[in-house]
Amino acid sequence: MGLEFILATLIGVAGILGAFIGGRRNSSLAADTIGIIQTRMDVFESEARKIPALMQRIAMLEELVTQRADVEGVKEIVLRIEEKIDAQA
Repeated sequence: MGLEFILATLIGVAGILGAFIGGRRNSSLAADTIGIIQTRMDVFESEARKIPALMQRIAMLEELVTQRADVEGVKEIVLRIEEKIDAQA
């Protein structure tokens, strides 16, 4: 066995060990990443379920604002009528 053969064998074994260790590390990193993504998806889905209730609340608030504007409009009309009555008296 020559020196070149021994060096080539050692380099090949080192490459295989490096790939194995790197693969295990990347596998662990991928599993952690998947766990984080799954947790975020669970939170997102939980928040998304709240959207219909929030939309109902928004619709109710819009209706209240519209009603209040209508009441203010009626109040102004009543005040104008009252002023005209007072002016005629």
